[in-house]
Amino acid sequence: MKNQELLKSSSAIDKATSKVRAFIDAIVDGESFVETDVFLTGKSFDSAAEALGEGVVTGYATIGGRPVHLFAQNSEVLKGSLSLAHAAKIVKAMRRAIQSETPFLSIIDSCGARVGEGASVMEGYAQILAESFRLGREVPHFCVVKGTAVGMMATYVAGADFAFMSNDAIMSVNAPMYLAAQTKSMPVDYKKLIGYSAYKQGSDLAQFSYSDAQDLSAQLRKLMDMVLPNEEDESDDDANRVDPQLESAKDAAGRIASVCDLGQVLPYCDDYASDVRCAIAKINGITVGVLATQGDYIGEDGLDKATSFVGKLEAYGLPLVTLVDTLGVNPTLAQEKAGIAKKANALMQAIESADIPKIGVAVGNAVGFGYTALMSKGIGFGYTLATSGAIVSPISGVTAVNSMMEEQLKKAKDVDKMRATLEKEYAALQANPVIAAQDGYLDNVVEATNLRPYIASALLMLLGI
Repeated sequence: MKNQELLKSSSAIDKATSKVRAFIDAIVDGESFVETDVFLTGKSFDSAAEALGEGVVTGYATIGGRPVHLFAQNSEVLKGSLSLAHAAKIVKAMRRAIQSETPFLSIIDSCGARVGEGASVMEGYAQILAESFRLGREVPHFCVVKGTAVGMMATYVAGADFAFMSNDAIMSVNAPMYLAAQTKSMPVDYKKLIGYSAYKQGSDLAQFSYSDAQDLSAQLRKLMDMVLPNEEDESDDDANRVDPQLESAKDAAGRIASVCDLGQVLPYCDDYASDVRCAIAKINGITVGVLATQGDYIGEDGLDKATSFVGKLEAYGLPLVTLVDTLGVNPTLAQEKAGIAKKANALMQAIESADIPKIGVAVGNAVGFGYTALMSKGIGFGYTLATSGAIVSPISGVTAVNSMMEEQLKKAKDVDKMRATLEKEYAALQANPVIAAQDGYLDNVVEATNLRPYIASALLMLLGI
């Protein structure tokens, strides 16, 4: 009789978890997933329906040969709603990861709280979040928003080291219906309102997106290969490779690709704050974080993105490589009043306090804040260099001419021609990177085509390899 009850219960759970198990199996190594707390069962307070497995699957597996612990909320059971028992199951999974010192993977797909539980469900959320804070201090935490992440689970996602969001997922701290009521669009397109497309340009809450389980698996494996401790692989790319395109390159993404190992670049928050491009990549087989500026100025969002990125690098002990081409922070009055100075200070604090190797490279304009924050010896960069065509100066040539050479402009018959001449002279005599090198602030000035070999060599030197 007991065997029949066991088979019946097991069959019901298998049926209820088939879809989420298939998703898990698609992203972990083949046949490596082992489920835990399989028969943990609660009851819905709204009906007599059985909460099979408590609407969440927990267990352990390997991804790319690396052991991980994980949980995956199951929207097929009471819409993945969270109860106190559901929370306890997740907390147990996190504690196993901490105890075994293995990375943790969270897969979120829940409609929110099982409200019939009252205060108990709020305590459940608190237990999950408190344990996640402890988890974050002990082991790597990767998070996937598979379907719906609302309420406290949206704040849980924000605490992960790296978050992936499905192109079909939605996420919000407040109820989606409440947010929808604030718009006049009918019917409501929730993916457009609070999906990845809505987040990607406004925040760095989700750093990566994916289209399906296979896409997620490939990206997750690549990220883990980049950031998790492992013996450095031999690079398939020549460390001494030169790239003539760097002589004329102005695009930050192109510069990053040129100095990094071919095919070993994973863009970070690529659609957010395009004035700062970030990537986790490999240079000569060594994982690094590359931060490249793009455009004339860095805005508030760019500063926030850069600060967050440096924090991730410090947490994982990854070297920082900056490719600097900026005139400084956004000079608009609105951003000044909004406190851009505070954000600029936060970035400099993050860089200065990060106990990681830092390499700063002037590839264009390294002016004012751009130089000080992103490549100066004083802020903590262990190796600095510039391309021969770079500008290293406290102020731009335009500002210098306008503020210091006003009399010469007034006397000129052709003001535009005189301005261009004076700016060229300033660049050659005052902003030439060779001057900074002569003063000991740059370790070298090289042709742009040779950047990769110099950066690769500097990495080995700073890492003591």
